[in-house]
Amino acid sequence: MRDLRTIIGSKASTAIKINSLFVPANSIAQHLARYCEPALFHTDSMPEYSLTKSGSLFRAKFSGRYFAIVTAHQIAGGSYDYDQLCIHNESTNRLLTSHQAIFPISEEQDFDCMLFEFTDVVNSGKLKKSDWYELRHDISSGIIPSAAMVCAIGYPGFRNSIDYEAKNYAKSPNVVWGKETRPRMQRRLSLVPDPEISFDPAGMSGGPVFGFRLESHSPEVFLAGIIANASNAVFNFMPLTRIRRAIEQFIDRS
Repeated sequence: MRDLRTIIGSKASTAIKINSLFVPANSIAQHLARYCEPALFHTDSMPEYSLTKSGSLFRAKFSGRYFAIVTAHQIAGGSYDYDQLCIHNESTNRLLTSHQAIFPISEEQDFDCMLFEFTDVVNSGKLKKSDWYELRHDISSGIIPSAAMVCAIGYPGFRNSIDYEAKNYAKSPNVVWGKETRPRMQRRLSLVPDPEISFDPAGMSGGPVFGFRLESHSPEVFLAGIIANASNAVFNFMPLTRIRRAIEQFIDRS
C-alpha cells in the first residue's frame, strides 16, 4: 500500500474532499492556502499607505458564521486596535473590517488566539462564502486525530512585506510539511519540519496547521490548529480543541 506522502505527491487521480469539493491530492497545499492570507491592519500612522502587516490570518466558517482567526500576540505586538484588522477584497480593492472581536478566554491566560467575526460582511456579499474553511467536520468529534503528516501555511515576513513607495504588498504563502512531535510548550502541539527549512518563519503566526491521515485507505485532511510561534526547528500551535471551545462559548452567549 502506498504511503500518504506518496499519495499526496502523486499526479494520479487521487482526490481529497475539502468543503464538499474533491481536490486533486497533488494540489492540496495550493488549495488549502486559499483560506489563509497576510494579517493586514488599517492604520493612520503611515499616511502614505495606510496598511501594515502582522503575521497571518485564517478564515473559518462554523455554524453558519464566518471568523478570521489570528493569534493574540499579533494584535498586542503591533499595539493595534481591534477594529484595525481588515481583509482585502482584491476583486473590488476594498478593505473590510469585522463587526465584532472575540477576546481570549480570561481564565486561560495562555490562550493565544483571537477571533474576528465577518458574518455580516460575508452575508452582504462583500466577501465570498467559498473562501472560508468549513469547521463542521473537523471539530465534531471533540478530539484531534493522530496525523501521519502535517503542514503549516503562513506568510513569513521575509517575502511578504509592505512596499510603502509602490503602495502595495507582497502576498506569497509558504507551506511547511512536517510530522508531529512531542509538545515543546505547555498546552500546545508541535511539529518538526520535514524536510528541514532554511528560511525564517517569523510572520507565519496565525496561519493554519492541517493534519493528514489515511482513513479506509483514502487520504483525509483536517484542521489541527493555529500557528502560535515557530522557528526553523519546530512549530508550536494552538490545538483546534481549545479554539473550538472559544467559538462555542461565544456562539452560546450570542
